[in-house]
Amino acid sequence: MTISLEISKTAALFAEKRVEDLREKELTPNMMLRRRLTRNAKMLIFLADKLGVKNERIVYGSNYGELKESISILENIFAHTPPSPTDFQNSVYNTPSAYYSILSGNTSEILCVSNGDETGVSAIKTAAIKSLDGDEIFLVLCESFDIEELRALNSCGAMCESAVAFILKKSELAPDIYFDALKPAKQFVPSTAQLMSLHNFLQENPKAIIGITC
Repeated sequence: MTISLEISKTAALFAEKRVEDLREKELTPNMMLRRRLTRNAKMLIFLADKLGVKNERIVYGSNYGELKESISILENIFAHTPPSPTDFQNSVYNTPSAYYSILSGNTSEILCVSNGDETGVSAIKTAAIKSLDGDEIFLVLCESFDIEELRALNSCGAMCESAVAFILKKSELAPDIYFDALKPAKQFVPSTAQLMSLHNFLQENPKAIIGITC
């Protein structure tokens, strides 16, 4: 089955080490909530604001999830000490989308997708299937490797933090290009590489209809 998608907005964040100026104080004025935000949550909230997300259904993807918090829990287990309740809460995969939902009052459906290196591909296919209901979808994928404990072993490539987002809906038009035809962007981890390639393609072809084979 092929689903045609119209993508009205797209935005991306990336940095070799750490994305700066995510406007945390402005976008999350509640200090207690702001202190709890993970790196992926901060990037998601920034992208949602940039795209003007309102109450769209959300498809959130991440291969690695919240690594900093997961490492902290593992260190506690190794040391036979109780983990931080905040780390435990923040270690689940849907943490960023859940925090955004609380912050924005978004009451629409949230789906979290994780499928190894194929996470980006699986996420856009999930969003395409959800678009068949006639709704606009906020698709977002985040990865963060800016973690001190991992730097000695880091092989994330050029960009240790990356996030990419789209506002999309089903189109009745024939595809101008198929998503599978886009080559993954080499400077990104595999889970975000093909969606980053799509983002780059749309910068030059903003009206293109994208075909998703499900």
